Formats: sequence, structure tokens, C-alpha cells
Amino acid sequence: VCFSRPGAPRSKQRGGAMAAASAALLPCRLAFVVGLLIVQLLFLLWFLWAAFDIRMYPIRDYGMLIHEFDPWFNYRAAEYMCEHGLSKFFTWYDHMSWYPIGRPIGTTTYPGMQITACAIRDA
Repeated sequence: VCFSRPGAPRSKQRGGAMAAASAALLPCRLAFVVGLLIVQLLFLLWFLWAAFDIRMYPIRDYGMLIHEFDPWFNYRAAEYMCEHGLSKFFTWYDHMSWYPIGRPIGTTTYPGMQITACAIRDA
């Protein structure tokens, strides 16, 4: 099917047909792009809500309190690292945590927060 005039050269006929078909499909393309953006936005909002909901789960179940003394342990670990250094921290066996057996701190914790705390304290 040709959408250009019959007497036009062959190359102009194809170009004209493609231009007409492209112009006819433009609203469909725009609707598809807008629909795709809306779906992506809905997924993004759903993921953000799910992330927030997962983080708020303990508060809904147990209320607003700090569990298991993690802030106190992390404070003690940061204080120990600042006072004794990184090498002693990795060989530190803490008898005050996991009572009565204690805990090898250097091999059972990630020291990123303690290193950051020492860097901030020493700055």
C-alpha cells in the first residue's frame, strides 16, 4: 500500500509511506511510553513502601525500644578500638558479651562502624 501520489518517484513513495505510517503510530508510541513510565513509577513506589514496611516491622511488633543492647556493644567495641588500636581489636576476646562464654570480637563482627567512630572522634 502506497500513501503517496502515484506519479512520484519510487524513493519518495517509500519515504512518504514511512512518514505517514510513523505519523499514524505516534499516538500509540506516546501512549506506550507514558504507560511504561507510569508502571515504572508504580513499581518504584511499591519498592519504597516495602522497604519502609520491612524496617518498621519490629516497631509494630515490639514497640519503640532498643533490643539486645547492640548500641552498648558497638559503643564498647568502638571505645576499645580507639584505645587499643586495630590489631588488638581483631584479636580481642570479649568476656562481657555472650555471657558466660564470651565472644571473639575480631572474627565475629564487621568493624566498619567502629573504624568510622574512631575516625570521627580523632578528627
